[in-house]
Amino acid sequence: MNINIVSILQFPQNTVFEAYRDNLVDLVDYLPNISKIEIAKREEPQPHVVKFENHWYAQAPIPKMAQAFIKPEMLKWIDYAEWNHENFTCDWKIETFFMREAVTCKGQNKFRVLDDNSMELTIGGNLSIDTKKVPGIPRLLAGKIKPQIEKFIIALITPNFHKINSGIEQFLRAQS
Repeated sequence: MNINIVSILQFPQNTVFEAYRDNLVDLVDYLPNISKIEIAKREEPQPHVVKFENHWYAQAPIPKMAQAFIKPEMLKWIDYAEWNHENFTCDWKIETFFMREAVTCKGQNKFRVLDDNSMELTIGGNLSIDTKKVPGIPRLLAGKIKPQIEKFIIALITPNFHKINSGIEQFLRAQS
């Protein structure tokens, strides 16, 4: 299932890029389904590249159909991100704490200049779940429940993509 979020932010490209990369933990207050983000690792392998391992903790109601195999304590994931300041992109991969072998989610954020004081942020990616690898799902239901689980996870993360973009603007306004 595709992820495609496009937002216009009223700040310069570099300002938004650096805020998104360097102040992610400070933006939790603006994310409706996130209780905390922890930076597990940060490294700078090259002058223009920063790599992160971030741990995200979500809180959201789980649909009845999914409650048999998704528990609230499972709503957390690891975000591996490689920020490239030369081309203003962030390549990311999400690894869930549960169903790790069944979930594939990766993509790229692109930060594009519109003018001196605004930019376009495109968050694009793909989420796929191999429901045959999810414990507790009967094989007969695996194909039928796959789109519902993917929709649930996309519904969980999509508001955060939108909210983080508006949160970055609020954060930057508060800083200036």
